[in-house]
This record gives sequence, C-alpha cells and structure tokens, in this order.
Amino acid sequence: MLYSPLNYQGNKSRIVDRLLSLLPQDVSSVHEVFCGSAVFSFASAVNRVYLNDINIHITDLIRYFHENDANDIIEQADNIIRQYGLTNTFYEGKNRYPEHGHEGLSRYNKAAFNRLKADYNIDKDVAKLFVLSIYGFNHYIRFNSKDEFNVPVGKIDFVKTLRDKTRAYCSVIRNKEMIISNYDFRSEELYCGVEKTAVYYFDPPYLITQAPYNLFWTEKEEADLLSLIDGLNADGYRFILSNVIESNGKQNELLCGWMKKYNVKHIYRQYLNSNYQKKNKSNADEVAITNF
Repeated sequence: MLYSPLNYQGNKSRIVDRLLSLLPQDVSSVHEVFCGSAVFSFASAVNRVYLNDINIHITDLIRYFHENDANDIIEQADNIIRQYGLTNTFYEGKNRYPEHGHEGLSRYNKAAFNRLKADYNIDKDVAKLFVLSIYGFNHYIRFNSKDEFNVPVGKIDFVKTLRDKTRAYCSVIRNKEMIISNYDFRSEELYCGVEKTAVYYFDPPYLITQAPYNLFWTEKEEADLLSLIDGLNADGYRFILSNVIESNGKQNELLCGWMKKYNVKHIYRQYLNSNYQKKNKSNADEVAITNF
C-alpha cells in the first residue's frame, strides 16, 4: 500500500490495492487522466505512467517529489518550518506547544501559517506549497480564482508519519518513467497515439459528493466523460473508472444506467468529513468499472 505525503483529497491510498488487482498483466503504460497525487499509477508495477491533472499545483508537487531526494525535501521543509516559526513536534515534542482542545496546534500556527501563505502566493515556491499542504486544514491544496492558495491553518504539523510517507513516496516515484500534462480531460492530446496495451484510469470528481474539489463537476462533465469512455471502448482501449453511485442518500442515476454495459466491482468505502467542531462519517457505494 502506498500513501502520498500530500494527503491529497480524494486519493485512493486506502483502496489502491483492490484497484490494482484489476489491472491486466500485459499493461505497457497507465494513463491517469485525473491524477491528483497519482497513487494509483505510482503504486502499480507499471513503469511508464502518463499523469494528467488540470490542477498545475498538484503536478508541480509531483515533479518536485520526482526530481528531488526525499531527505533533501524533508530538510527544505524543516528549514521553512524553522524560518516561519511553525511548530515542529517531531523534534521538540508535543509538550513544547500549547494545544487548544479540538483546535489542536492551529491557534499556535495561525499567524506563521498566514505569513507563509502570503509569501507563497507571491513567489510560488513549490517547497513552501508542500509545507502549506502539511499545515493546512485537512491537507487541502486549494486555490481561489486569483490563483492564490486559500486554505486555512490545520491542526497538526510535520509528524513522523508524514515524513515516512515522503520517503516511501519518493523512493517509488523516482523509479517511474513519468510524463505530466495539464489538459482538460476532453482534450484530444490525451488520447492520440496511445498503444492498445495501455490502460486508462479515470478517477473524476464525484457528482454526488460534497468535497470542495467536486464543486465544478456537473452532469454536463459527467455525461461528457462517460461518452468519451464509450468512445475509447469502441476503439479497443481498456479503462478503469472509479466513482461513487450512492452516498448520503443520493444516487448517481446517470452513472447507474451507463455502467450496466460494463463490468462493475463494488468497493465499500467509509468517508470521514471533518471540521474544527466535529467529524462526520458517511458510507458510500464506491465502484470500479472496467471493460475487461
């Protein structure tokens, strides 16, 4: 199992082993069209991966991890943490800093985090973005219409588990042959000249869930994606589509009707949605749909 140090919302770390069990043995390359932190591609045994995401900031982070040694990345992060006066319980212990109930370390880190955020929004230093993702609320990587990072401070800091994830993630992805792009999923460039032994993996925003990164995804995008996948199938390409057909009493009727012509594997999934006041668990009927 591979976990990303980015803890990118919507990533497939918890179910990636079950998804990878669906991959055929003769796969020459994986094309991940909504890659996020690309856990699926990186955890696979396939060496050549094509990663696409319209979020250029997440692909900048992937390049950063691919091109740099994990120890150097961690050292850069610690230098930034020290420079801005953020908490570092890994070295100094939890008792060094006051925590405030359910707010954790957020009250202590708020001013320093906001200074770091302001500086990053000017210089766009990817190392600073990594630290912001660590200290930001729920580890979100989110930008406003002005391309400014706008996530508030979170509760924790650069703990041992995140450092371990950084080393494990880097050790895997640095051995991959990786091509990155930032196209809309409908762009022809993603589907031209691809060998038939490839597999396309689609993990789009989920139409019926409420995560912040899903807000722009409408029935129009959903229908466009399903039509595109039908076209790939007609042309002899293989695909895996991850999605949710039911969540919190809502059902994706469009997807339920469409998937009947393909193979469907149900994957039980429990989602944890948290804020500073409470944590809510919701069950979802997550599916992996394939044409092989």
